[in-house]
This record gives sequence, structure tokens and C-alpha cells, in this order.
Amino acid sequence: MDWEHDGITRRSALYHSVGGLALVCSFDFDKRARATRGKTTSAALRSKASGPFEPFQRDLPIPAVARPVRSSKKLEEYVFEMKPSNVEILPGYETPILGYNGTFPGPTVKARRGREVQILQKNRSDRELNVHLHGGVTMPQYDGHPHDAIPAGDERLYKYPNVAHSATLWYHDHAHGETHLTLFAGLAGFYLLDDPDDKHFDLPQGDYDVPLMITDRSFNKDGSFRYRFDLDRGFRGDTILVNGAVAPRMKVERRLYRFRILNASNARPYNLKLGNGREMIQIGSDGGLLPAPVKRKNIPMEPAERVDIIVDFRQFGVGSKVILRNDGGEPSTTAVMRFDVVRGKAEEARVPKQLREEDELPAPNAHRSWPLTFQGLAGGSSVWQIAGGGFSEMRIDCRPRLGTTELWTWRNLSNRTHPMHMHGYLFKVVSVNGEPPHPGNRGWKDTVAVYPNEEVVVMPYFDYFAGRYVFHCHAAEHGDMNMMGQMEVVA
Repeated sequence: MDWEHDGITRRSALYHSVGGLALVCSFDFDKRARATRGKTTSAALRSKASGPFEPFQRDLPIPAVARPVRSSKKLEEYVFEMKPSNVEILPGYETPILGYNGTFPGPTVKARRGREVQILQKNRSDRELNVHLHGGVTMPQYDGHPHDAIPAGDERLYKYPNVAHSATLWYHDHAHGETHLTLFAGLAGFYLLDDPDDKHFDLPQGDYDVPLMITDRSFNKDGSFRYRFDLDRGFRGDTILVNGAVAPRMKVERRLYRFRILNASNARPYNLKLGNGREMIQIGSDGGLLPAPVKRKNIPMEPAERVDIIVDFRQFGVGSKVILRNDGGEPSTTAVMRFDVVRGKAEEARVPKQLREEDELPAPNAHRSWPLTFQGLAGGSSVWQIAGGGFSEMRIDCRPRLGTTELWTWRNLSNRTHPMHMHGYLFKVVSVNGEPPHPGNRGWKDTVAVYPNEEVVVMPYFDYFAGRYVFHCHAAEHGDMNMMGQMEVVA
């Protein structure tokens, strides 16, 4: 770990004015790579510090689609390496990352319902890692439990049965107490689950179906990531990246596009708005398609949440430049990306009036309450807690029965937002402060925002596999600092 006192950030004055728990540091996962990478000097970077952060200077990169090493009608097999490498994020400079196959974001896995995917994950880093398929319905031994680590230099096979409906999932590291560092370092990628039964919807496909991973970062003088630990709010960077590029641009034709948006930031929330307040059509959330499309002019997203939207660029003329912005962020985190409208081919897709039918679920057989609190401890340390306790692998916080539903009430007694995530199972949002949820949150979810002094009731369905899974706050610093529980679903 190298300590830095002056990074190339657009808000460094504000950063340095904040005291308390803040520690400013640069995490370097491969010191040899840092010593041998490009010869650009810190002085040279400082001399043109405004350049690398200008929005809309780079075309949107699309993460590479992973290629299986073997494939059949029932099984696809992949081999990934979790390893350090250098990537160009700021033009002309190399940033050390820790990524799947050395890329950021990692390769996109395109899976199909009913066809199993197996991924041999090789740990080529110098630390313990694991892999969690976020939103995946998997057996517990393949879920990526925080204590189920792959030692440095070792490997593990993960098996994903793909029994759920189509959805935008993602995979990331979940090593115990380290997620805030490994996620920040670059260990995240898309996992797109397709259901052949959805083909009749005629939604945008191919080049018109685009994954967008939104993250925030800060940078040191040499172009490396700059991390600042913040137990209170969680890390907030001063630069927005989409698919690993600073606020990029994308040429779009005058037709329908589907965007699968993921908030893969450690802790930053987003409130997404399209230029001139134009409507976006939400068709899906974490667990897949909604019952019906929902027109929205703004879409809030907490860490780990996904939204699946359709944008109709026929409402814009050729030559229009349409900005997707983050309303509510600081000035340097407002611009997310820009769409440059060009002529195109005839429209082939459509927005259906109805999507997924409502599922018939068993009535809840238990009601559990989970207060979310902040606790100061003796010796000056502090932790986030669920129901008055921190995480312990030796303790089971609840034992739901397989095949049942329950009502879980998240009561936020703190002054910070907690995006609460459940491993292994999906849930429906029943109410928010006693009121029905927004229509965009009425589909299947695996992560839900619980705002300060708010009470959110969800109904998880323990449907496929028994075993031990965790649930936690997905503000990475909160989850790593004890805001995690453990359940054992019993048959």
C-alpha cells in the first residue's frame, strides 16, 4: 500500500476538508506492474489534469462476451483468471486493476435458462478471493459465501443451474471484509440470463441491447485508482465511469434501444435522468422483467441494483446529443454519458403492453424484523449492525423453511441509506412506509433501498435450494464492517 497526499481529483479541496474516519490511500495489487507500466510522469499528468476527466471524449466500450471452452445443449464451460493488469481509463495513462481475465469490467457471460454454466475461476492474485453471482439462484456451495475463499494461486469450479427467469445479473468478489477493496479494484462483470420463452416480446436485440455498468472512482497523480475509506457514507469517487470509461459517448440510431443498467459502485447512489426530461420505459429490475412497462422520467439506483430500460430515440432528431445525467450528484458526478443520434435502419423491436405474469406464491408463514443501526464500540471503533449484532459465521440469524415465503421488515434507525441484499433468493417489495412500492419496484428484486428512518417490508420466496446464505447491506463498506446476517434455509 502506498500513501498519497495529493491525487488528481476535481474535488480534492473538498476531500481534504473532511476529517473523522477518512483515510486517503492508493491500493496497488501488483507493484511490479506499477513499476514497469507506461512512463508518463505525475508532473505531466498534473500539467493537463483537466483533460482526462472531460466527459464525452471516448466512445462507450462494450465488455467482451466470454467464450466457452466447451459447449453443449445442457452445459457451457468457461475458464476465468482473476488477475492484476493495467488498463487505459484516463487517455494515455495505465491504471492497475484486479479484474476477471485482467479486464474492467470483466467478460460478460451470456447464459440461457435451462442450460447450466460452469466457470473455473483461477485466483492469480496475491490475496484470497471468491465469486458471488449476484441475483443468481444457486446451491450454497457455489454462492460465494464471504468465508468460502479461493486461496491465492488456487482455483475453484462454480456451477450455475440457471433455473430462474431472464434477468440482468452480475458477478463480483465477496471475500470476507474485503469487498470494498476488491470491487473497487475492478472485480465485477455482467451475467445476462436469457429465457427463450421471452423471444416473442420482440425487445431490442444485438447491438441494440446494451449493458451499462456505472461506477465511480477517484485517481492518483499517476493514474492509479485512489481509494478513501469512509465507514459513514461509504466510498464516493469524483469521476463517473460507464463500462470503464469516463462519461463516454455512444452513437445511437433513431430506433428503440434496451439498456441494462447496473450500479456497481461501492456506495454511491444515482438518480438517472434523460436529457430534456424525456421519458425512459422501465421493463425490468433486479430479478427480471416487470409485469408491465413503466414510464419514468427519473430512476433512482442504489449500489447493486439493476434497471432494464427502453429508450425510444425516434423522439430525437438526427444530430441530437442526449445526455444521461445523475441528478443529485456533485458537479463532477453529474454527467453519466451522452447519446449521439444518427440515421439508422427500420425499427424491428417493440415495447409490449404486458411482460411477465404475476407469480402465485404461498402465503407468508413468518414475519421477521431487522433493525438497521450504527454502533460505537469500546476503544473507539464502530460498526454497522443488523438487529443489534454483527456478522458471525458461527451464528445463524434465522432458519426459513424451503418452499415458503416470509415477511421481512427492514427498519432503518440510522441516518444513512442501506441497500439491503439477499443471497440465493429473490423477493417482492410489499410496502415502503406502509405504502405500495413504486411500479418500477414491483417485480422480483434481490436488493432494495432502505432510506433513513424508513420501513420497508419484503416477501422473500425460498424456492429452490436449502443451505446457508448471507444477507447484508450492499454499501460495500457497511457490509464489510459487520452489516451482514446469515440464514440457513432448511428442507
